[in-house]
Amino acid sequence: MSLHTIIAVSVILISLLAWWFKRPSGLPPGPPRTLLGDNRADVSAKRPWKTFTEWNKTYGPVCSLYLGRTPVIVLGSAQAAWDLLDKRSDIYSGRPRSIMAGEILSWGVRAITMPYGARYKRWRALMQASLNSTAVAQYRPLQSLESKLFLRKLLDVKDSMEYRGHLSVFQMSVIFRLAYGRRVRTLQDDIVIANMKAGANFGSLQVPGKYLVESWPILLWLPHRLQWFRHDVEKARQKNLELYMGLLNRVRKQMADGTAQPSMATFGLSKQQEFGLTDLEMAYTLAGPWDAGVGTTVISIEVFLLAMLHYPDVMRKAQAEIDKVVGFSRIPEYDDMESLPYVNALMKEVARWRPVARTGFPHQLTKDDTYNGYFLPKGATVYANINAIMQDPELFADPEVFRPERFLETTHPKLQNFTIHFGFGRRICPGMHIANQSVFIIFARLLWAFDIAPAVGEDGKPVIPPDDDFVSGLITRPVPFPCAFKVRNKVVEELIVLEADRAEAEAARWDSN
Repeated sequence: MSLHTIIAVSVILISLLAWWFKRPSGLPPGPPRTLLGDNRADVSAKRPWKTFTEWNKTYGPVCSLYLGRTPVIVLGSAQAAWDLLDKRSDIYSGRPRSIMAGEILSWGVRAITMPYGARYKRWRALMQASLNSTAVAQYRPLQSLESKLFLRKLLDVKDSMEYRGHLSVFQMSVIFRLAYGRRVRTLQDDIVIANMKAGANFGSLQVPGKYLVESWPILLWLPHRLQWFRHDVEKARQKNLELYMGLLNRVRKQMADGTAQPSMATFGLSKQQEFGLTDLEMAYTLAGPWDAGVGTTVISIEVFLLAMLHYPDVMRKAQAEIDKVVGFSRIPEYDDMESLPYVNALMKEVARWRPVARTGFPHQLTKDDTYNGYFLPKGATVYANINAIMQDPELFADPEVFRPERFLETTHPKLQNFTIHFGFGRRICPGMHIANQSVFIIFARLLWAFDIAPAVGEDGKPVIPPDDDFVSGLITRPVPFPCAFKVRNKVVEELIVLEADRAEAEAARWDSN
């Protein structure tokens, strides 16, 4: 090879590298790209939400990075998220391509990974009709019933970790009843085990930067047998399909027999043509409340318990409010919600202090846009960095302090009607009203019934778990911690048993389903 050829090839390679690493003019600032040409390793090497937050602190409330050739915009302030994801939701409601979880695992019909379009709108219409603020009131008796059974189980716990299983059964039963008209009683139910496996598979595939094919979809051009990343996922996909279609067809048969209990499934199947959903779409739509509503609600309650262990003064203040409004002659009810402003503020502070979905769920920009002088290109993935937003000292003074009073003192309308943790724009969680109902009834009744206290270790000393030791993933969960529940007085204990006996009799009619 001649010297001229070597020089020419070198110039071409240098030019290609310069083009590859060059940040397009006008993009928000962000971390330099690695030798692979993107920031995938940076994102996946640590907890993504911590990495995003570090970058927002370094580069500002709007920063950018690359996953493969896809620009990623990270919004680290609530104002930026409101300005873009809410006010410009017509172009920020897409979803970035989800190859592993959306296409390979879920046939493209799971709503959380679904692109914005006609199919998504059909799904959203069913969810809005089933889960709007008026419709969910019909599920309050069920949530009340399940929470009474939960309180009763806490009276008999022998192990300081046992509460976690009872808490999961509470929310699983609520969700199964809501979706399919069917209760669950234990974590060993076959249907629970199958759904837990399906949910775990989906969550593990959604971590930003985890799978190379998400950054480099050209790998899909490989022969199918050489696509090492998809084979186990396809096996899980088939199991999920059998599970979700089986649940759907079971309700369909019950409707034909006249034995079906009212649920989202009976409502959706009775109006299937009106909503224009195929059986596959309907089956995955009904699985959605499990995907989004079991883990997130349970984690919110775990975070509440963690906060009570670290901030017992807050617990006592909330208990004083409940005692004044409810007393000990009855159990708290949904009708008490408006009379318990501190408890409502406590719910919001739990969601702010340690948010469940810390990176938020990704949006996709469908048109070129500009914001504060920055160029935001079509096709960019956009994250509302919930972790950074909830820790923003300009919005929340002393953000590391757990202080519900901030929500009673604020005059900011978006903090008075606090929904940041449920997302933004046309992608806001449609199940937020049912989630708030579960959280309220559990918080209010736990505080009314028990002093939430540290467990005692083998050395006889209280065990106070770390306040920010979380398992990373699409959603973040506290590392399991022990907790003690001390019934506040004998009258409360007797009333819990009485109410649980009534609830058990009412629940019996669901068990045959």
